[in-house]
Amino acid sequence: MRVLVTGGAGLLGARLVADAPPGVEVHHTWHRNAPPGAGADPDAAARAHQVDLTDGAATGTLIDQVRPDLVIHTAYATADGHRAIVDATANISGAAAATGAALVHLSSDVVFDGEHAPYDEAAPPMPISAYGRHKAQAEALVAAAGPDAAIVRTSLITWAAPLDPRSAWVVDTLRAGDPITLFTDEIRCPVRLDDLSAQLWDIVRLPAPDRGGPWHLVGAEAFSRHDLGVLVAEFEGLDAGGIEGRSSRTQAPPRPRDVRLTSGRADTVLPTPSRSVRDLFAEVPG
Repeated sequence: MRVLVTGGAGLLGARLVADAPPGVEVHHTWHRNAPPGAGADPDAAARAHQVDLTDGAATGTLIDQVRPDLVIHTAYATADGHRAIVDATANISGAAAATGAALVHLSSDVVFDGEHAPYDEAAPPMPISAYGRHKAQAEALVAAAGPDAAIVRTSLITWAAPLDPRSAWVVDTLRAGDPITLFTDEIRCPVRLDDLSAQLWDIVRLPAPDRGGPWHLVGAEAFSRHDLGVLVAEFEGLDAGGIEGRSSRTQAPPRPRDVRLTSGRADTVLPTPSRSVRDLFAEVPG
């Protein structure tokens, strides 16, 4: 089986490449930042492809050359989100459909408005932020491209060794002695990087008719942004008293507050269970 992972230089994309099961030939894309070590191994370098996914012609050429059986689309950017999310997803989904490649698309819990939690897999997207709207538009494009496409909504992707970029920002800010404010009423279900990668490969291994439609791959415990920041700070041995808690209600533009997702489909079908990120920060030494 040949799989193409977009965003291979990112946190999740790199982990998917590293976790590829035996018998799977993994190719991956990168845009501005080459994955570490991509040029050290000639075989690995041949499977790392530099491409701008917002360029429809270049994306189509890459898919036609690689001829993957399946594409896992993780690449995104918040800057110029319409191009980086909507246009890139249109190009990927269109090229995959044209070559007969299956598609697993990564989306987000912020496609929901945060006022009707918890959300199950059948809940209709109701985004209130620009990023959420872009992700919801991308979901619609994927669904229109093929009924067998999997749409995977996840939450804050978290890791401890090394820290994921969001957690590292909390730690670096505290160590610098700068003020930091995190919201107490913005609730998410952060997911462990290793669990998310394993569950995505679980989905890839499913028969095509069982793979399609929405999935929620999230952690087993909900946290506020503030509580998660405190957990990370304590893991690093820092004084969490430097983190101020505040409500997001006064923020402009508005942010989705409570976007807890239920994961009944994954819990029933996938062999890899979801764990809490609390366990992650308990088991990995700081």
